[in-house]
Amino acid sequence: MRTIHGELPTIGQTFPNWMRNQASTSPFALVQPKQILFPLPLPPPVLLPTRLPYPPVAKVSARKHRGLIEETLPSIIMWHRKVCVSVCTLNQWALDFTGNLRRIIKSIELAHSQGAKIRVGPELEIPGYGCQDHFHEMDTEYHSWEVLATLLQSSKKFKEMLIATGMPVRFNTELYNCMIAIQNGEVLLIRPKMKFCDDDVYRESRYFVRWQRPKEVTDFHLPFINKTVPFGDAVLRMADGVMIGFEMCEELWTSRSPHVDLALHGVDIICNGSASHHVLGKSAHRINHLVLASTAKVGGIYLYSNLRGCDGDRVYYDGMSSIAQNGKLFAQIPQFDLDEVSCASALLDLQDNYSFRSKIYSTMSDAAVTKKYPEVDVPNGILEADEMRPTSNAIEPVILSKEEELLNGPPAYLWNYLRRSGMQGFFLPLSGGADSASVAVMVRSMCEKVYAAYSDACKDPNHDRAEFKLAGEEINVNSADELCKKVFFTCYMQSKNSSEQTRTFAQELAKQISSNHLRTEIDETVEAFVAMASSTFGINFSGSPPWEDPRLSLGMQNVQARIRMVTAYLFAQLALYFNKRPGSLLVLGSSNVDESLVGYVTKYDCSAADLNPIGSMMKSDLKAMLRYARDTMGLTALSQIIDAPPTAELLPRIEGQPPQLDEVEIGLTYEEMAEIGQLRKPGCLGPYGTFLKLLPMWHDATPEEVAIKVKRFYRRYGANRHKATILTPAYHAERYSCDDHRNDHRPFLYNGSWEWQFKKIDQFVKEHSVQKGVSYAAEYSNEE
Repeated sequence: MRTIHGELPTIGQTFPNWMRNQASTSPFALVQPKQILFPLPLPPPVLLPTRLPYPPVAKVSARKHRGLIEETLPSIIMWHRKVCVSVCTLNQWALDFTGNLRRIIKSIELAHSQGAKIRVGPELEIPGYGCQDHFHEMDTEYHSWEVLATLLQSSKKFKEMLIATGMPVRFNTELYNCMIAIQNGEVLLIRPKMKFCDDDVYRESRYFVRWQRPKEVTDFHLPFINKTVPFGDAVLRMADGVMIGFEMCEELWTSRSPHVDLALHGVDIICNGSASHHVLGKSAHRINHLVLASTAKVGGIYLYSNLRGCDGDRVYYDGMSSIAQNGKLFAQIPQFDLDEVSCASALLDLQDNYSFRSKIYSTMSDAAVTKKYPEVDVPNGILEADEMRPTSNAIEPVILSKEEELLNGPPAYLWNYLRRSGMQGFFLPLSGGADSASVAVMVRSMCEKVYAAYSDACKDPNHDRAEFKLAGEEINVNSADELCKKVFFTCYMQSKNSSEQTRTFAQELAKQISSNHLRTEIDETVEAFVAMASSTFGINFSGSPPWEDPRLSLGMQNVQARIRMVTAYLFAQLALYFNKRPGSLLVLGSSNVDESLVGYVTKYDCSAADLNPIGSMMKSDLKAMLRYARDTMGLTALSQIIDAPPTAELLPRIEGQPPQLDEVEIGLTYEEMAEIGQLRKPGCLGPYGTFLKLLPMWHDATPEEVAIKVKRFYRRYGANRHKATILTPAYHAERYSCDDHRNDHRPFLYNGSWEWQFKKIDQFVKEHSVQKGVSYAAEYSNEE
């Protein structure tokens, strides 16, 4: 008779019951495949360390589990550890509790239909992440609890599914951003967020308090039932031994992410509810360097669920919810899809976690000395019952290029905004330049995306097609051309300073994208304003510029630009009336971030609109996108637009003189403005720091030349910063955006001489000149 540590079994004692008695005294658990009565010769025992990534078999529930009773220790507990998991991407809307609840329930149903036993939703999916100061309102909390109560009732239909959702929860006087785990009508755990994102456009600490007691829990009294539940940083231990932990959005990005300690605790599955918005290139970092890298380092299954769409502000949440295990990707929801609800599921083997982690000695060594998490025992299990069901195969992540992101992100945002605004389409002043052409191409891309998705949805008789309704009516189109003709109106607003070239550019592009294109002349309106100014002030505007005072020229240019804005809003209200259709149009702006930084825009000109899809984008990125669109969308009219030098066409052409060109008037190229702008933000440099940084970057230029460029930029920036306060809401695509609302908090009244900073630059230039034995360059002296 074989013996192990502890007492010997008595005659007639069943093997599992005897083994359970040994669990408290023996460092090993003896695993056997079936019931045995003693004394019988024992086969060679299988010895397993009790510190496994799942609990010792001594802790297996005594209740009946998948048809197996306590007296039989099933082999499924040892080897069969598969679980089907699901991540969801939802197009939520701030304070739309009815719609948000509907989308959450639909995602649960989809996950259940795919066989999932865990469904993870995005951050704050119940009220919507973008509530901002509405989080200060008791109404938001109250309605969130009402939605959660409804979800608890709905969860009873999916008894074995663990559902992770998100909402604000007030504990005592503090408001926390929480993930809530529910199953079969019960709240299992409320897990508050521990690390906040307060950079770029995020302001989480304005609304919430972070949980500062890691690996601790306390009791929380549910407001709608006389019951307490665990509140804090804990893990769930399911009845079948699966351990589940939680991490929330920013916590994945921090230097000390919780997923490391969760893995060291032996957690099998980590659930992350996120609200991560799109920025060019961010998705590649998020997937490759965070989600996949985290599991490649410490192993385990990582469920990352992100929001999608426009929930009422300038940012666009780009989805890409993913399922990863041990450094490999097993499911990914497409980045810019238009579906309101998407789910991706995978069947994975938890035993692979143990195999992955056990190979790394340092991981096991760290686990031995790491403080453990409190565990919440859950009476239900989630393991897959079908032992023969094949696990999912790994896939390669789909990462879009910058040009592809520009042709998918803003178009998806535009469609979300349009259908939620209740309007019927867009109106764009199309000037024939690269900026307005970029916006036009984005709208065309939107139409192609929407029609492709609509065509697929029409093939599914169960699809409610809610994503394809404008003002409550289904779009009902048969091609992208038809949709573009229906929702997009463009207009070339000609003056006597406009060229035949730009008129042709606008007309040809409008034809290729199938917009409703108009042409009008603004000269009579301009002359009426000039006549009014002349009679009021007695100013003689006769003759051709330049006049004796540059203010006269600037006033003449600005009145043209502002008349175009007024004309745009007038036409946006009348266009559908003329076409005998109900509703009105949203006006689109088309100013880029380079021009906004140096103030090369007129207040309340065509840059003033309802939306500006390109307001946070550089001219160089826009031209790269136009080249890509020309090559992939067949828009050959873009070739000449790309090659043409940017011009405002607000001054008349004078024989023998060069035309009015943007870069000449600004004194900087668009590439130079982009580089200086990025050193300002996110580079966090002022004039002197920018100058020092540019010296090696622009090594072909002298310090004098670099100084001239830097001073020119910052003089314009300081004098025109006030214009940023009224910039049209723009799609947030880059961190260097000068959006004064959330992203770039700066004064709008500067001492434009930058006296101290410029003296430091001058001192450097002078010392460099002395060292080189040369005097100041003539151009630098003249600039001064």
